[in-house]
Amino acid sequence: MLVYLLRHAIAEETAATDSVRDLTAEGLAQARSITEKFKPYAPAMDTVLCSPYNRAQQTASAVMTLFPDIALTLDESIKPGGDVYGVLDAIEEFGGQHLLIVGHNPFLSNLLSVIVDGTMESHRYVDNATLHCVSMDVVAPGCGEIVYTLEP
Repeated sequence: MLVYLLRHAIAEETAATDSVRDLTAEGLAQARSITEKFKPYAPAMDTVLCSPYNRAQQTASAVMTLFPDIALTLDESIKPGGDVYGVLDAIEEFGGQHLLIVGHNPFLSNLLSVIVDGTMESHRYVDNATLHCVSMDVVAPGCGEIVYTLEP
């Protein structure tokens, strides 16, 4: 199975609440850039899970142009402080071969660390609008391998 982890692009610093922060003009350009770079790799995606926060949805919308037949699924567990091990369990139950997760830090950095190293203490960092493709033959902590990383 391939799991793609994509952090939202650059967002505005402040808004009424964290969940309604939108992408900046630079962030929108980053989202378009990562979409163009992902296009040659774009597999037949099975599912796209996204944080319900505006900036993640806006980033996902750009990438979703590559997968017009797939509906975006909003998932509360992919918020900035989401449950990494709960999502890892959901990945294990996932029946497809290609799963894209669009979210935030520290959640995505922690998830990448657990998937590849088996622990959050390795502090792998996922930067804005950066996509990590991770191969997992077995879905368990430390059993993933980064296949490639794309930056805007």
